[in-house]
Amino acid sequence: MSGPLTDPSPARNQRFGPPRASSASPRPRVHPLPCSPRRRGVDVRLVERRESRLRHPRAIGIHGRSMEMLRHIGLSDDVRRAGGLPAEQWSSAGYSTRLRDPSLGTVDMLATAERVAQARQISPELIGWCAQDIFETRLRRHLRACPTVSVHYGVRVTDVVQDRDGVTLTGVDEHSGAERTVRARYVVGADGGRSLVREKAGIPSRETRPLGHQINVCFEADLAPFLHGRTHILYWIINADTQGAFLTYDGKRRWAYSWGYDPAVRSAEDFTPEHCTEVIKNAIGERDVDIDIDGIFFWRVESALSDRYRAGRLLLAGDAAHRVPPSGGFGMNVGLQDAQNLGWKLHAVLRGRAGDGLLDTYEAERRPIAEETIEQTLENARRATEVGWIMEDPGQLAAIEDPGPAGERVRRRIVDAVPGQEPQYWSPGRQFGFVYRDGAVVPDGTEPPASTVTEYHPSGFPGARAPHVWLEKAGGEQVSTVDLLHTDFSVLAGEEGLPWVDAARRAAASHGVELRAVVIGDCAEYTEPTGTWRTLYGLEPSGAVVVRPDGHVGFRARALSDPATAEKTLEEVFDRLLALRP
Repeated sequence: MSGPLTDPSPARNQRFGPPRASSASPRPRVHPLPCSPRRRGVDVRLVERRESRLRHPRAIGIHGRSMEMLRHIGLSDDVRRAGGLPAEQWSSAGYSTRLRDPSLGTVDMLATAERVAQARQISPELIGWCAQDIFETRLRRHLRACPTVSVHYGVRVTDVVQDRDGVTLTGVDEHSGAERTVRARYVVGADGGRSLVREKAGIPSRETRPLGHQINVCFEADLAPFLHGRTHILYWIINADTQGAFLTYDGKRRWAYSWGYDPAVRSAEDFTPEHCTEVIKNAIGERDVDIDIDGIFFWRVESALSDRYRAGRLLLAGDAAHRVPPSGGFGMNVGLQDAQNLGWKLHAVLRGRAGDGLLDTYEAERRPIAEETIEQTLENARRATEVGWIMEDPGQLAAIEDPGPAGERVRRRIVDAVPGQEPQYWSPGRQFGFVYRDGAVVPDGTEPPASTVTEYHPSGFPGARAPHVWLEKAGGEQVSTVDLLHTDFSVLAGEEGLPWVDAARRAAASHGVELRAVVIGDCAEYTEPTGTWRTLYGLEPSGAVVVRPDGHVGFRARALSDPATAEKTLEEVFDRLLALRP
């Protein structure tokens, strides 16, 4: 160690010391991965080049599954309040010729009481809306309270070299120019699409041809007079002057307008604040409005998937591992779930509770999910052309605002296509229904019910997310099954499954892992009178599931035929889940 680095937070100063795990330049720029091993004796250093607040928030939608992750670390309510956009009110996207004009059509995720009830059956958490810059401030505050996590801002990572025993990470202090080094047992590169960690690991990334080039302009303005009471998150605009979308960050004054451009025709230098202001006014349909531009950001609509997620002691997460097109809002959420999956595995390996092969299951589980998600978002993008997102026919664009029959035909085409956009906004099957088929799971010889993008079929199948069911404690307090999954591992057993609970506690103790084991039944601590939970989990009264720290089922025993075999069975299960045996 060649010298100290200063953490700009007032909480403490940190040295660029020897952690057991390190994460470099993540997106979101304060990464949730260090939250996962918190309070568990694993030292983590997070190295981030940027110090200031993000000027160009890209993401705003935090899917329900990701909100469950935040719920586990006590952040979901805080993030929801900070975002200021209640999901029941802000749940739709609208399509207009200009912002001032009435909507041609609307897609609303939570349009009816029945749809809200359906969402609450799936999860205790609805989607959360919180602009990425505000979300990051909440993560930063949370990390400052984690005693084993140190965050170093203003450090540019310049080299990553691994050897048999660990990784040497070299960084440069952006203020002083001083070079610093750190040794870690593992380094997680969450350092974006041009990942240095991926480059140093020698991992190829397969990129698609860009679907288009976009410009985002973040600005402040009072657009309320043009909304006519609408509370959309997205306002799609299609006219001859501009085709793009307004995104609200706070439902009040903070906005972004995004539209496409051809770099062969116009360069980035052409998009001056003055020019961008004119484009925004054309999209609004009003000249007399004050636009205060905060930032301009250029990006490409593309996808990419790394061939591998691991090379020895170097691992990839987020955009370094995959880049997901924005159609559906999956990019940040897939990265959050990477962190959830990898976090518990790193913790188990670093604490000596699991074999190194457990880290190989990270790629086996997460890469197929990224690949499927990319395919879905590309399909969403293709479908969006039906409502004029990439409308290029000059005749149709010229006619779209014509009050006569020609304009009516173009508008009718868009109106008819709007209902088909639902999978871009309502995707519980994609958010909750993915299943890890190959990895840290013990198959039980069954097949899970197949979820679609818009339909989620909960299941206790090994590899599936453990379904949410409301339980009741003595005294009438309601508790979600999701809230029982806080420790390293959990066991949920039927009312006749006490032998599983006792055996699981002994097996967990012999493996050195924490365990929460509960019986759910009429005379137990938790009750669920309808029996729904056993139906969803596929259990008999004597059955049980072992749930991993990331909330996915690792093992399921539909019933217990011989209590004498329970402990041996669970010893073998933990060996498998922790990669201690094939």
